[in-house]
Amino acid sequence: MTATRRADFASTFKKSPATWLLVIVNVALYLVVSVQGGAFLNTAVTSPLLNDTVLVPYALGFGQYWRLLSSGFMHFGLLHIVFNMYALWVLGRDVEVALGSTRYLVVYLLSLLAGSATVVWFSAPDTATAGASGAIFGLLGAELVLVLATKAKLSGIVTVIMLNVVIGITQPGISVQAHLGGFVAGFVVTAAFIFVPMGVAKLRAQRGRYSRIEVDPQTGQEMAVLVTRKQVNLWGWGATLAVAVLVAIALVFGVENMQELIIG
Repeated sequence: MTATRRADFASTFKKSPATWLLVIVNVALYLVVSVQGGAFLNTAVTSPLLNDTVLVPYALGFGQYWRLLSSGFMHFGLLHIVFNMYALWVLGRDVEVALGSTRYLVVYLLSLLAGSATVVWFSAPDTATAGASGAIFGLLGAELVLVLATKAKLSGIVTVIMLNVVIGITQPGISVQAHLGGFVAGFVVTAAFIFVPMGVAKLRAQRGRYSRIEVDPQTGQEMAVLVTRKQVNLWGWGATLAVAVLVAIALVFGVENMQELIIG
């Protein structure tokens, strides 16, 4: 590896450590499942780890709640994980740089759980679902917010969204429910961090109002601050909490529904 490539690698890792971590964890778990099940290219159906962690809504009725989270790190076959990890690598770096690693991880995990919630409610109780696609669609929703906020060309992101929708509808074994739940969660949380402050700042600018006056450290001139960082965090984390509460409620009632199916 040349010095330039090492520098590029270090720079990429420094800018998006959470994305790297998620890719490493997903790949490592896939390798464990492959060794256990004796299959690398196809689904390792005999892997205890895979069978105990994929999301089967009916299993939640027996108290196996960890499946709601663990299923987002399991994959059915080589093509499944390659496609998801490539999407995570492409989308994750952009979103993590824009939001910061902490917000990025929150969006990712909340989108994953939102995807699990929609699977519990709108998929067959005995259907096994796995993969990072729910969380990745959350990043797709976040990326759409970033594209709209920067007024970049929409053609690229819209094409990706439409392509994934078509694949999800036409190909068997793909959970459209998880995609939809993850996308909505990622879009709403990211929009709260970006669109809400932008809207408030524009409104205050039109009315000649501001939060406070600060001195520009470079020019020494006073400047009006329309929206403070504290306010941005308040709106963003407030919306994140609201989405988290809604997802939690959906999961709780979904689990109760599975328990009722088992009892009666």
